[in-house]
Amino acid sequence: MNLDELHALLDIKSPSEFVYFEQFADLMEEPQDIPAETLAELTEEMDGGTLNDLVTGYFEEVLKYVPDGEDELYTLLTNIGTTLGTLASQIESDTMGTFAEELYRFRTWYLFESRVLCTELNEGTENELSLFAALTNYRVQNISGEEYEFDFIDALDFPLEEYIVSMDSIMEDDYGDGSYEEDDCYCDKGDDRDD
Repeated sequence: MNLDELHALLDIKSPSEFVYFEQFADLMEEPQDIPAETLAELTEEMDGGTLNDLVTGYFEEVLKYVPDGEDELYTLLTNIGTTLGTLASQIESDTMGTFAEELYRFRTWYLFESRVLCTELNEGTENELSLFAALTNYRVQNISGEEYEFDFIDALDFPLEEYIVSMDSIMEDDYGDGSYEEDDCYCDKGDDRDD
């Protein structure tokens, strides 16, 4: 899919019109492959604050449909959302396309590669679904009248890479004064930084 095709999919004429939650949800859930290069073309001229808001809003919505008790999955998706949001907020200085690469990697895993064992309890049938499809089934089961049981253990294998991000930008968001002096920090799934 090239940029013109992606614009048509999102019903926009330029990246400046890519500002609504529904558009970002359409991007995240589009079943066609969208290359990282096309994602970079879409996002590289966007305002970092707007892009961060879209990422944050989308992950907040996804987390609503993580079943109770699935703490590992909830934590994993929270960490992915935080990482992507941080990268999005720095999109203006992202000269290496890191945000687009990681968004592509997440979409590939979320829509295609992740595996959740889904048992339809009324029929007793089992299927392997992507994480996106499983969470969709969980969300609509009360409406559809079907009842599912999910095993997410094989969907917890998404590796969060270690990133160097600007400590000043994070601290400025959290504290407003940019008073931290350390130039960089490592953001990952919680591993300690090697000194």
